[in-house]
Amino acid sequence: MPRVTRAAAVLAVIAAITVLASPAAAKVPAGFFGVVPQALPSTGDFGRMEGTVETVRMPIFWLEVEPREGEYDFANVDKEVEGAAEAGIRVLPFVYGSPGWVERAQAVAPLAARPLAEWKEFLRVLVRRYGPRGSFWVGNAHRVPIRRWQIWNEPNFRLYWEPKIEPAGYAKLLRASATTIRGVDPGAKIVLAGIAPVGYGMKTWVFMKRLLAVPGARHDFDFAADHPYSANILELDYQLEKVRAAMVAGGAGRKPLLVTEFGVASHGDYPSAFVEGEEGQARFLRDAYARLLQMRHRWRIAGAYWYTWQDEVQADPHCGFCQGAGLLRLNGTAKPAWFAYQRLAIASRRR
Repeated sequence: MPRVTRAAAVLAVIAAITVLASPAAAKVPAGFFGVVPQALPSTGDFGRMEGTVETVRMPIFWLEVEPREGEYDFANVDKEVEGAAEAGIRVLPFVYGSPGWVERAQAVAPLAARPLAEWKEFLRVLVRRYGPRGSFWVGNAHRVPIRRWQIWNEPNFRLYWEPKIEPAGYAKLLRASATTIRGVDPGAKIVLAGIAPVGYGMKTWVFMKRLLAVPGARHDFDFAADHPYSANILELDYQLEKVRAAMVAGGAGRKPLLVTEFGVASHGDYPSAFVEGEEGQARFLRDAYARLLQMRHRWRIAGAYWYTWQDEVQADPHCGFCQGAGLLRLNGTAKPAWFAYQRLAIASRRR
């Protein structure tokens, strides 16, 4: 799709400023501005995020936390949850990845009777540890319990869902997860797995339509989630309109939508339309957040999380731009995109 013109970009920013200055701007949801780190953030990272970043989306990999049945290693999860809490930042975990003692590969969802029972027990362990009455918070001076739980990751993509993309199969996992989590914490909110516009998968709006066609599926989540990766604002609009239309058609039109990943890169090892240069990355970030803020009522956007926090050394063979998508460079210095992110996040809270 064609890149938006410079004039359109400027108009988008002006529209966002108008929205931020209006009474409706006061309704920007708490936790709206988020990031999705690729690596475990340090104490210094959380200190830098404090006052700007409101939500950190982090993985809880079942295969890493419970590599053997009944044996848990919470060290990395504890570190990230505690670091976020000390900075006053919410955590949105996405729970993913079958361990080898449950399934033959991490992308194989635990849908058979015994694997599903093990998955449900793992979720209970997590909520009892990090939920509002969780053991992790006992004696902890900084309490930011986890109340939102995202179930799996990109199940419309064969990389994360094997052997066959199956919305009805995801609906089964979702129902079991929602029932289990709500059973431990009745106030918990269930977030759908983010769905992404990947070539090796099912279109996001098709997946959403088929998921919502499963009887009862729309009652098993509180927030939908989308990963509308786009190289320009027109494409971002197109994807969100299509997903929102599928939600309306499926009877879930009143549910809020979280953009749990989106972004472009300043550089990358592979040719990609998502590599924009540092100034282009900052410009896209400004324009995209401006559009999301402007359209948040129409699309019921409850949050938007930039992918990612800091650049990575190694290129991702499945993502031609992720290596350079950070707000910070490899050496930790800030890119123009970080300053743009700061200005937007802070402006949204100034009334």
